[in-house]
Amino acid sequence: MEINENVELAPYTTLKVGGVARYFVEVTSVDDLEQVRQFAMQTDVPVLILGHGSNVLISDKGYSGVVVINKILDKQYIPDSKDASRATFGSGENWDEVVADTVSKRLWGLENLSHIPGTVGATPVQNVGAYGVEVSDKIVSVEAYSMETGEYKNFTSQECNFGYRDSYFKTEAGRSWCITSVTFLLSTDISSAVLDYADLRTFSQQKKDFTQLELRNEIIKIRSEKFPDWQSVGTAGSFFKNPIIPQTHLDKLLTQYPQLPHFVQPDGNYKVSLGWIIDKVCGLRGYYDGDVCLSEHQALVLLNRGSSAVAVEAFVAHVQTVVYQKTRITIEPEVRSV
Repeated sequence: MEINENVELAPYTTLKVGGVARYFVEVTSVDDLEQVRQFAMQTDVPVLILGHGSNVLISDKGYSGVVVINKILDKQYIPDSKDASRATFGSGENWDEVVADTVSKRLWGLENLSHIPGTVGATPVQNVGAYGVEVSDKIVSVEAYSMETGEYKNFTSQECNFGYRDSYFKTEAGRSWCITSVTFLLSTDISSAVLDYADLRTFSQQKKDFTQLELRNEIIKIRSEKFPDWQSVGTAGSFFKNPIIPQTHLDKLLTQYPQLPHFVQPDGNYKVSLGWIIDKVCGLRGYYDGDVCLSEHQALVLLNRGSSAVAVEAFVAHVQTVVYQKTRITIEPEVRSV
C-alpha cells in the first residue's frame, strides 16, 4: 500500500471537479484500512472514503486529509433456501458489474438497479433506489470497519436505519465507518420481480415469460434514454432528492398544480415528484448557466462540463431558491458536498 501526496481528485469523481488531496491511497483489505487509520492518527488528519466518486461534490480547495479509494473486491454466493441465495460482495466492486453477475446466475432482486454508477459499498450509504426497488429491500447485513476505533462490525439491516436515500452511514457517527462488504438476499423466483414502474408493466405485459437479463436490458434502455453517460460528461445522476411533505402542504400545491405526481408514504406524508416540479412548475428543465445545466431529458439530472465546484454549488443554490419560491419546498441534494 502506497500513500501518495497532492493528487488531483477531479478524475476520481463523476462530476469531474475537485481540488487536490493532501494524501491519497488505494486500499484492498481491512489490513490496509488499519494502516490508513494509524497514519491518519499519527498525522492528525481526517479520512474520506471514495468508491467511484459518483455521489460526491468535492470542493475546489480539495481535501486536507487522506482520501481512500476503495478497491476491496469479493464475490460469494451461498444458497439460503430452495428459492433464495445470499450474495456477498466486496465494497469496492463495481455496482453494475455485480448486478450483471447476479443476473447471469439467474437471481432476481437487483436487476431494477442496473446501470447505476458507483461501488457496492456506496449503495447502502445512499440506500440507492430505482424503478420501485431500494437496496435496503434486499440487504441482509453490512460489514464495516471503524476508521476511528478500529472496530470491525456486522450491521444488520435494521441497524443500518435505512430511509429514503438515507442510512445510518450518512450520519455524523456513521461516516466514521468504512463499509467493507454487503450481503443481499436474492431470489430464484420470477414472482419477486418488481414491475411497478409504468414502462416495466408495459414490458411485462408484452413479454410475460421474461428472464432477468431481458428485464435488466429493458432497465438499461430506459435509463440510457433519461440519464447521460457518466463517463463522457460530468454528472452525479439525480442530483436532488424527491421531497417528502405533509398532506396539508400537498393539498395547497394540488389546488395550483392538480397534476402533481404524489405518493403516500408509510408515515402518512407524501413524496412528490421533484422532476415534475422543476419542469412544469419552475420551467427549469434544460436550464443552463455557463458550464452547468439540468438535463433536457430528466430535470433532476445535473450536468457539468466545467471544472469548478463553486459553479456547481451556485447553480444548485439557484435551483433550490426557485423551487422554494414556487412551492415553499426546501429541496435537498442527494449528492454529498465535501
